[in-house]
Parts: sequence; structure tokens; C-alpha cells
Amino acid sequence: MTTTVQQLGTTVERTVTRYVTAPAREKAKINVIAFAQGFAWPELFGPDGTIETDRLKKFEENEAADVTIEWGDEWAVREKVAADVTAQVGKYDIVLVGSDGAVQAYGYAGYLEPLNEYFEKYPQDYFNPKDVYQSFLDANRIEGSLYALPYYSFGPGVIYRRDIFEKYGADLPKDNWTTTDLEVAVERIKEGLKRDGITDVYPLTMRAGPGEEPTLDLAGFIYAYAGYPAWFEGGAIWPGEIRQNKAKPIFNSSDFEAGFRAFTDWSKRFGPPGISTHTWVDMMNTYALGKAAILMPSAINGYAALGITEDENVKRYTKFMLTPFGPGRKRINSYWTFSLGINKFSKNKEAAWRVLTFLTGRSSMEAFAERTMWPNITMRSVLYSYSLIKRYGLEEIELNERSVLENPAIYFPYLPELDLFMDKIGTAASDVVAGRKTVEGALDELQKWATDLMTARGYYR
Repeated sequence: MTTTVQQLGTTVERTVTRYVTAPAREKAKINVIAFAQGFAWPELFGPDGTIETDRLKKFEENEAADVTIEWGDEWAVREKVAADVTAQVGKYDIVLVGSDGAVQAYGYAGYLEPLNEYFEKYPQDYFNPKDVYQSFLDANRIEGSLYALPYYSFGPGVIYRRDIFEKYGADLPKDNWTTTDLEVAVERIKEGLKRDGITDVYPLTMRAGPGEEPTLDLAGFIYAYAGYPAWFEGGAIWPGEIRQNKAKPIFNSSDFEAGFRAFTDWSKRFGPPGISTHTWVDMMNTYALGKAAILMPSAINGYAALGITEDENVKRYTKFMLTPFGPGRKRINSYWTFSLGINKFSKNKEAAWRVLTFLTGRSSMEAFAERTMWPNITMRSVLYSYSLIKRYGLEEIELNERSVLENPAIYFPYLPELDLFMDKIGTAASDVVAGRKTVEGALDELQKWATDLMTARGYYR
């Protein structure tokens, strides 16, 4: 604009530039729902999960976001997410899904926002997919579409007590060992413990409680013994394959039975009393108390045990090894990702994307590694950090990386009905371990249930 001023009796025209401040971007309110209060993101929400830290406040200021998080126990959170997405309400912008059923169910149903195009459409500096192990991303893909990003994640592994192996003359786990080698070793340990009159230490701890939880590991046994995901004819994984080939369930086949029988048999013969009710928490506590020589195949629970144990022998002699090869020439598998996705019915998807990539990005992964000291990291750059290498040594870090690189994340079918299968299979295994059913009886029931379900869902029309 031009203004006129008086300067020493002379009229002067002066051009004055007025800078107008752009209106501040309105803060988008982003609601997150998750479990693991106090464990997940304490650097953002405080040690009790209820206090916004300066780190979170700085992010909110930079990104014009107001982040709130609702916590609950695992089952309550799952039920709330299911209620929200199926009602298409969009109460929660970012939902915890996990790669063991919810990603599949909600992805196929159209309840989650596909994320493939978001990386280019909404650039951000928090999450670099090239730094993330692709298998952890693959675990959250449905036929090429990415529906969630992983936070902490794990591949398979064996955590074991080297001192107990050596005491009883059991061959130490090695790179190319087999399930036969492992069975011989645990049998020798069992005999040695019995000979010494030790009745409160067990060769093996796994999880065989009723419900969906054991199926991650049990499916890994089936994969190793059969050499493929032996749930449906031809190893079909995707719904389209099953429909096109009319692939029937094969739960009462020898291929499925071999791994199922090994898992349930080892649990009964080598596990602690009550293993038919055990979850990951029981695995962790059993090992932390020095009551087990081996924890497998979800080794993350062994690392969790190291974080709480007061047993000096557990601290000093615990080692990690890749899982053994089964008769099908595949290693026993176990994969899971604590994953977050964007609710398809969120009203603030772009802001939710920025929050999502921050919650699962590098700074969050670094904070997770520094706090837990677990090598169950989604990003290579963080796995090979100084603190983790110093804690475990380069060899163990490399073995953890190999467990992720050498085993596929998808070793069981990815179906909309996966959560139903996970629950039914895990409960069947628990019944066998508890002695309530025989292997043959449990598998015949599984076969009938699966055939009826898939027929009713129109897979064989």
C-alpha cells in the first residue's frame, strides 16, 4: 500500500509492505486405541500412559494434531475396535489391529484405510518403509494392499539355557539343527532333571492356553512339518485361491496332523503342569523364574523374561538360536506384529496418517529399543544400534535378523475368517494338551467345523 507522511516539512510518499500472518492450521483431534498401557509409548504418554510428555507436545505443535489415546486390556480393546469399525462410526482414528486376524478381517471388510498411496500422497519424515524389514510390512498386507504399520514385532526363535544343556550333555542348538535334534536334546534334559530329583524345572515352555494365542506358534509347527501352510488343499492362502480351486480344509490330513501332534505332544511331555492354560505371560514367567531350559518359538517372550528375571543363571546363560528345521525342510515359524491402522471412517485421515507414522516410526522404535533392550525391532538401522549390539553381541543380533529374513511372515492362510480359525485351532490344541480330546478327535472336529464354515461362507459354489 502507499501512505503519505510528513518529513521535515516535505510531503513524501512511501510504500509500506504489510505482512499478514497466515491463519494457524486448526488442530485435528486424533483418537488412538491400544492395549499395553504403560508399556507402549511411555516416552509419549508417560510411564502410566496418562500424561502427555514434552516429546508428544512438540509433535502435536509441529503437526497441528491433538492426540488422545484410550487404553484397555487386549480383549476389551479388540471388542471396542470391532464395534467401532463395524458400526462405521469412526470414533477411533487409529486402531490397534495386529497381524493375527484383525488386519485380515478388517482389511477384507473395507474397514481399514489402504495405505499404499499415502507414502507419496502425504510425505512425512517419521516412517521410512525402506528401513523396515519387509516381512513385517508383508504381515500387514492383504493381496498387495498395506493396511497397517508395525510397532514392535517378532519372528521365530529359540531362547535357551546353555548351562542346563551342558550340564546334561544335550547337544547345543545350532544353525542347521532339526526338530529331531531338539527332541533328543529335551529328552536328555528331562532325564537329567529326573535323575537329579529336580521336579520344578522343565525342559520346555510354550503356550497352549485355549483361544487364538497358541495358533501363531502351532501354525509354525505345521508349516515346518508339512513344508507349506497345510490348512487347505494345495496350500491355498488367499480367499481367491480357495474359491477358484475349491480347496477344501485338510485339518484331518497327515500334513496338518504332523505339526499339530508334535506341538501338543511336546507340550505334554516336556512342558510344565498347567501348560494347557498357559499364555505368553506364563511362558515369560516360567522362564524368568529359571523353571525352563527352553522357550520357543516366540522368542520375544524370552527377551521379556530377561527384563524381569532375578535369577542370575537366567541372566548369565540365556542364548538365542534360530528355530530348527522340520521334516518339511522349513524352520518352525512364529510371526506377529503389534500393528496400527487408520479407521476407514476416520474424519481426519491425513492427520491420522501423520500420527500413525510417528507412533510406528524411527524415533518410536529407537525409544522402544532403548527402554526394553529387546532385539525385536522393525527397523534394521535400530536393530544394529550400539546399545543392542553391546547388550547381546553382534552374533546374536545377526541371528535375530536372520530369523526375520529367512522365515516368511505369511505361513498360514490370510482369510477374512482368520480370527475364527485362530481361536478354534488354538482351543483344539489346548483340549488335546489337557487330555480332554485325542489328536484324532480334535482334528476330525476341526475338519467338520471348517468345512461347514467355508461352505456356509460360499467358498465352494
